[in-house]
Amino acid sequence: AAAAAAAAAQEKERRNVLWFLVDDLRPQLNAYGQTETQTPHMDALAKESVVFERAYCQVTVCSPSRNSFMTGRRPDSIGVYNFVDHFRKTTKDVVALPEFFKRDGYVVAGAGKTYQPNKPPDYDPPSWTEPYLPLAKNLTRCHGSLKGRSLDVCPENLARTDFMDERVADWAIRTMRDAQTRKRPFFVAAGFYRPHLRWHVPTKYYDAYATPTAPLKTRAVPSDMPDVAWTSEGCHTLTSAKFGTHVIDREVALPTEVISELRKGYFACVSFVDSLVGRVLEEQVRGSLEDNTIVVLSSDHGFHLGEQNSWTKHTLFEHSARVPLILRVPGARPGRSRHFVDLVDLYRTLADLAGLPEPPPDVQGRSLRNIILPSPAVPSGAGSGGKKANDEPRNFSVSQYPRCFKDWSRLWDSNCKRTPKDDIPVMGYTLRVDGFRFTEWLHAKKKKMGQKSDDRTRHLVDLDRAPLATELYRYDEAALADFDAYEVENVARREPCVVANLRRALYLFIDRCQHDENDEDCQRHMARAIAAATAGLCRRPPPPGGYHRRRPEHRRRRRRRLPRR
Repeated sequence: AAAAAAAAAQEKERRNVLWFLVDDLRPQLNAYGQTETQTPHMDALAKESVVFERAYCQVTVCSPSRNSFMTGRRPDSIGVYNFVDHFRKTTKDVVALPEFFKRDGYVVAGAGKTYQPNKPPDYDPPSWTEPYLPLAKNLTRCHGSLKGRSLDVCPENLARTDFMDERVADWAIRTMRDAQTRKRPFFVAAGFYRPHLRWHVPTKYYDAYATPTAPLKTRAVPSDMPDVAWTSEGCHTLTSAKFGTHVIDREVALPTEVISELRKGYFACVSFVDSLVGRVLEEQVRGSLEDNTIVVLSSDHGFHLGEQNSWTKHTLFEHSARVPLILRVPGARPGRSRHFVDLVDLYRTLADLAGLPEPPPDVQGRSLRNIILPSPAVPSGAGSGGKKANDEPRNFSVSQYPRCFKDWSRLWDSNCKRTPKDDIPVMGYTLRVDGFRFTEWLHAKKKKMGQKSDDRTRHLVDLDRAPLATELYRYDEAALADFDAYEVENVARREPCVVANLRRALYLFIDRCQHDENDEDCQRHMARAIAAATAGLCRRPPPPGGYHRRRPEHRRRRRRRLPRR
């Protein structure tokens, strides 16, 4: 009887999880200071939640980003950088985040775009207890065209269920009701496809906007920007019924009226998804689930809407790497956090807040519980025993993205989507710290004859070779809500001391720290280098090659021995 009572108490303590995973959504919400966008339901959720103002993805494109946060592992740890691989192929014995809840007796269900379709295959059946509702591509496409080109902005009056995201919302509501009937905790992941291109949306959301403003200060690429930093990957042209087709050219910004029309399409999609979030949250209220359900709203990466003259993700600028992250947790005080957090932190955070056991030791990231619940208000799960991850907030965030060139004289013309990881020639890493973004584009290690990727250590890049390009951008952290203020000038040439310190921190991260959050020595040295950079303390810039390690034996200078007298 006592055992049964204890089991019943544990069942009552376990929290439900409702996860709104929104594709290509940058923090384009009122809750993040974007007053042009109509997002009343997400804003209402934010007022009851902890809003993370500086949250970042680990790879700035869909599939590898989702493989990363769904496994709680960084891209270099699972070896997934594009659309070729997935974690079931590259990594053995991984327990994905939904699967971890499944093992604890949850009803675990997914719909729409949670994983990238086919990465893993069939949306990874081991992750779910319920039949998956797959993304139906025919319900995400624009039906109109202009001179043979599909429209990218296409409001339409169709039946409600002719929009895929409407079906995802219906499914989420049904699944929560079913789990409640079965008296079991649930983990429900609703993967909304919009605002991913193309911007296909019910007409009423498009008509709700007049003429959105266009960026003024950041319409051009940053001054002194290296060519490798910019790309039109995935978006070479954009077409609207009103203004026709325009080619995306890094040297020439689109006309203001075209920019406004395209932004209107994106904003309309955000408002459409906002209405669906509101509809699902109403079901929570109806079912009296609010007091025992963790609600998460996040994205897989950001998106440029003309800033840096870009209309895509695939970059390592702020708009591509920064994401919204909102968590409503029973018992938590609403508020805002300026701590740097990564999407890879979601695994440990949700397991901890829901009251689950400690995740597998190879799960990276840090639980955000101490930020959300500074006092013990819910049962301690992942942090309660065994090997405990370093849960202290970071003073940095790291994202990355590969570059594969058709022509080395045209570094902006890049696409690694179908390139095997062993053939990726350049990987960019960006380190975001207080006041700065430091980015280096690093050459891959040269693979020896017959050498496999597993033999190339835990990252692809050669840290002893001079970087292909270096970038450093200053930020006014008090003006993060000004989306037209980021990355105007690359100041790397004028800030050698900052570059030296942040380079040391970044290379430590790539080589050691990223693979073990509990490596206190590595984390301490990283923190010192970052603190020195943000405080303006100068250290002697290291020579090209050997930035953070001793030179290999064969490259060291040997002292000349003098003959004896």
